[in-house]
Amino acid sequence: MKKSNKTLLLGVGLGLGLLLLSSCTNTFCSTSDQANLLYPYEQGITTYVSSLEEVPESYRDSAKQVFEGNDNLYAYVPITEEGEYGAIGADFLSTSVISAAKSNGYPIPTQTYFAAIDQKVVEIAVDAYIADHPDLGLTRETISAEYVSAYDSEGNLKEPEAAALRQFGYLKFFGPSDNQVLWGYYDAWLEEFKASDEPGLGYLNCPTSDFLTLYKDTTLNRITSARSCIATQDGYYGHYGADENWTVAIEAKDYSYAWSRGFLEGLLIYPIAWATDSLAYSIDPLLSGAAQLLALLVVTVVIRLLFMGISFPSTMNQQKMQALQPQLAKLQAKYPNANTNQAQKARLAQEQMALYKRNKIHPFLSLLLPLVIQFPLFICVWAAFQGSSALSSGLFLNLSLAKTIQSALFDFSGTWYLNTNGWWTALVMFLLMAAGQILAMMVPQILQKKRTKKVARLTRNPAMEKQQKTTRWMMIGMSIFTIFMGFFLVSAMAFYWFVGSLMQIAQTLIMHVILLKTQKKKERKY
Repeated sequence: MKKSNKTLLLGVGLGLGLLLLSSCTNTFCSTSDQANLLYPYEQGITTYVSSLEEVPESYRDSAKQVFEGNDNLYAYVPITEEGEYGAIGADFLSTSVISAAKSNGYPIPTQTYFAAIDQKVVEIAVDAYIADHPDLGLTRETISAEYVSAYDSEGNLKEPEAAALRQFGYLKFFGPSDNQVLWGYYDAWLEEFKASDEPGLGYLNCPTSDFLTLYKDTTLNRITSARSCIATQDGYYGHYGADENWTVAIEAKDYSYAWSRGFLEGLLIYPIAWATDSLAYSIDPLLSGAAQLLALLVVTVVIRLLFMGISFPSTMNQQKMQALQPQLAKLQAKYPNANTNQAQKARLAQEQMALYKRNKIHPFLSLLLPLVIQFPLFICVWAAFQGSSALSSGLFLNLSLAKTIQSALFDFSGTWYLNTNGWWTALVMFLLMAAGQILAMMVPQILQKKRTKKVARLTRNPAMEKQQKTTRWMMIGMSIFTIFMGFFLVSAMAFYWFVGSLMQIAQTLIMHVILLKTQKKKERKY
């Protein structure tokens, strides 16, 4: 097999291995976390107001009291001109679930069924809210929409603990305390409604098994990419929901939980996320955004320094090989036909190995060891940054560090030219990352060219030229691959790569100076 083909296969193998290993890292999201993540997207079809006068006139005949004897809380189901459910938070149900069901020919449950589910949700949410806020003196008979609806009268989202559905709406997807599983309550309600003889309910008006499977799968798929559940303390994190304005409750995780998720999760992923989370909190407990970037900077520097320490023998080995380029060039010039002449090729290989041995260099150490260490480390850093609850909160120049560069660059909602959703921030971060990667690749080549500049080239050496060309293309391919990956990974990884590339450049220059001084000392001795 040709060397170029081997190089290509190696690159493809690394890419596939990266994808495979990344898929092996487990999410830290607990069942409770998942339920909290689900509710911002599927909040039901009902709107709640504090009096019948607040209900639009066209819906007053269908408006109902939420709790018997309570005149402070009414519920109604708004419908859009297109015939879809118009409540805030109902868009996902209409456009993603119901539209998919229609496309597949599945029967659609009645409006009465969806409203009945909402009634069950508001009942358990209100009961939980009353128990959690005894100082308010609320009861089912006195509570109003002010303490129930997740939104105020202008449609603005309330603070997490300001309303029952804002704080406890996630119970729609979370089982009772003695059976804490997804869909615990929901499945029980469904069975109750199937057996009901109320108009609009009963077996024929409730979801079929096909619709229910579609509903659950589609809803869960909506949060598949949400993995920011590594929190050091209980709190509200992230940017979720259709407008990305929901913070959701995430449970604190500890080392024992991390080890239960897997070996890499306990060994590297959790410690990295824990350090990032803890530093961000210590800098700014409000997690406004700048603190996360500073925490990223510190964690990145520490990780890169540790990697440099572990890979120091390999790096030194690589630098020694580069320092020997003038002598290698002379050897290759000595055997100009090594590319086609087997005898010259064998003698060149023997003399090269002898040169390596005299200088205590292991050619394969500089190639294999960095890959063995850096490959899993990269995956763990990526998983930690993607899983960090702190990084998913706050905004740095309007950009969430847990948002991918791709999604940020293609988010033209709002006033995009004013960087409303961090468009420009993502672009600058991506360009800096790309520039850093290119410079980190070019600096060693520039230094190598400088070392071999004074070497007299007695004859043209095709073997040497081919080797240099292969190495150059391999470096270019790896840089392009890194930049390509950075486009699809979270913004925090772009920052990590940028800082890492600067440190790599600094390391290369420092090692270059050290080796030059060492080489001059040897020359003076002889």
